[in-house]
Amino acid sequence: LLIDSLIFGILIINKFSKLLLKVVILYMNLQAAIGAYYDFESPNISVPSMSFVEDVTIGEGESIPPDTQFIKTWRIQNSGAEAWPPGVCLKYVGGDQFGHVNMVMVRSLEPQEIADVSVQMCSPSRAGMYQGQWRMCTATGLYYGDVIWVILSVEVGGLLGVTQQLSSFETEFNTQPHRKVEGNFNPFASPQKNRQSDENNLKDPGGSGFDSISKNTWAPAPDQTEQDQNRLSQNSVNLSPSSHANNLSVVTYSKVGMHSP
Repeated sequence: LLIDSLIFGILIINKFSKLLLKVVILYMNLQAAIGAYYDFESPNISVPSMSFVEDVTIGEGESIPPDTQFIKTWRIQNSGAEAWPPGVCLKYVGGDQFGHVNMVMVRSLEPQEIADVSVQMCSPSRAGMYQGQWRMCTATGLYYGDVIWVILSVEVGGLLGVTQQLSSFETEFNTQPHRKVEGNFNPFASPQKNRQSDENNLKDPGGSGFDSISKNTWAPAPDQTEQDQNRLSQNSVNLSPSSHANNLSVVTYSKVGMHSP
């Protein structure tokens, strides 16, 4: 009786094992069938590629004071074989956001093209270490490419904000038009001296050292000079001795003294 019971149990277990094996095989085939169906029916979606090149932020590595505006700039590259679709953006995905900006639009890059992307940020109000993550995203919400990390050290004596302000002032100064100064111009001299210095620096084509304009401006006219000389000569000739006879006296000297007739 005991042997019959063992044989019956083995047969039941064997049948159950075969049934269980069939169920497992059927389940696996079902999963494979479902996966194959979705792979066949789903459209072929090409995911863009993006590689992080470097952080080109002005003052990178310096700490920043609390509640200070700054600009973070990254250099990225389209490392794929196709151009990016229109409407892509760099989007905040986690960690500390550093301000109210959570997305910046990025132009469509051609394959292997490199571009810089900047985000306006603001440091937290308390000192400490902070970090956040940003990623590229398509217009349909598909994230792609490397994760861009923002690691920020906030300190009271930080110099990042000042460094970026000085760089901004320098850039603005270099882009403004400047007045070209020639000759011996002295900003502290009177306007008359500067004018005379500029006129002395002018050279005529003949190499005489004086410009014709300078000659005409400062040299007296030949006719006027000749008239003045003739007038002076005439006045000296027309002097009458009789008209001055009453005003003249002859003085003689002797050994004893001086006598006037």
